[in-house]
Amino acid sequence: MAVERVGIENGRASFAFESVKSAFEDERVTFESYRSYVKKMPSLIQVNGLGQTLAFCYQKGKEYRVIYNQLHKWLKERYSQYFQEPNKEFVEVVIGLKSADYRVLTMEVLALLNWMRKFADGMAKQQ
Repeated sequence: MAVERVGIENGRASFAFESVKSAFEDERVTFESYRSYVKKMPSLIQVNGLGQTLAFCYQKGKEYRVIYNQLHKWLKERYSQYFQEPNKEFVEVVIGLKSADYRVLTMEVLALLNWMRKFADGMAKQQ
């Protein structure tokens, strides 16, 4: 049973820690690549936009796909109103959003990635 999250930052931090830990422990994931990609994602989003960055992750696969799925899980949990159609791909939902909603999700993803970067750096030191 998941512990109820208190406050948005605590929720983000908790989710980010569990996500990074999951990638760290997954033998199919090269953690150093995962860590590097988590660190690059914010600048990719700022330069290309969230939709294009998600499309890139979707296309690349492997560690990028792990991050893509983690971001999807978080946003689906926090902003379920956007994810009502079960057959729509995550990137498809994002690129179909109104501008204001798109900006909200972009800021949320950037905040989550900030936490993920911190935990990925910390876990990398344990290797």
